[in-house]
Formats: sequence, structure tokens, C-alpha cells
Amino acid sequence: MYAKNGYGQSNLQRYRAVKVQTASPAQLMLMLYDGAIRFCHVAKMKLEEKDLAGKGTYIGKVQAIISELMSSLDFSIAPELCTQLQQLYMFMMEQLTEANIRLKIEPIDVVINLLTTLRDGWSQALTSLPVDPTLNKAQELGSQMGVASQSGEADERTT
Repeated sequence: MYAKNGYGQSNLQRYRAVKVQTASPAQLMLMLYDGAIRFCHVAKMKLEEKDLAGKGTYIGKVQAIISELMSSLDFSIAPELCTQLQQLYMFMMEQLTEANIRLKIEPIDVVINLLTTLRDGWSQALTSLPVDPTLNKAQELGSQMGVASQSGEADERTT
């Protein structure tokens, strides 16, 4: 289906691997949320099709991602926020277990809504950050020291 490279991987698989390897921690979080939301939708579809094995597989994938999100919480930086997120993640795990055992779609919808809200928050935070914070600091330091800006002009404060 996809062209194979010399390593037995499709070009799409290789692209995805490089994308993950070069992503910032914030971008990885966004990717995790995107994957969890996508897998929730597939789990719902499998449940509607009465494909119980498929439903279980995709709910398991969502649970694995949520477990990864929980393990990434750093309580030393923001203990209250981490506690709230941990409780939210645990609630989502319970909802997914409920959907898996009782064969219900509604708990998956609850998880999709929560994940979407969290994903949107991460996306907003990501867009508000500078692309390369070290570049901005280097430019600021350069202008303080009278180094030429990117446009090639010298800083007027140095004379």
C-alpha cells in the first residue's frame, strides 16, 4: 500500500517516527491527546459494529495513552494542577472500563469531550510559546551587547 524504504518501513511510518523524535515535549503531549481522541472514535465505531475485540483493542490503546499522560505529571512543579489532572485521568480510565465492560458508547463520549478540552488547552499553550525560546534569548542578549540584528543593522544603543 505504501512505498517501502530500505529498512522495511513505509515512508509514512518513517515520517511519523521522525515527527515524534523531533517533537518538543509540549508537541508530544498534543500528539498523545490527538492519538487518544482518534482511538476513542475508532473504539466507538468498533462498538457500533459489534466488533468487541476491536473495541477492546482501541479502548486499551486509549488507556495506555492516558497512563502515559499520568506518568508524565510532575508534582514538584505544580502539585495542585497535577493532582487535579491525575483525578481527571483516573475518571477517564473508569469511564473507558465502563464502556468496555457494559458495551456503552456514552462513557467514550465523555472521555472524548474531556480529552478534547485538554488537547485544546495544550494547543493554545503551544501557540502562545515562542517557536525557539533560546533564539529569543540570544537575540535579546545580542541587542544588549550591540550585536547586529538579523536584518544586519547594528543596535543604536551601542554608540
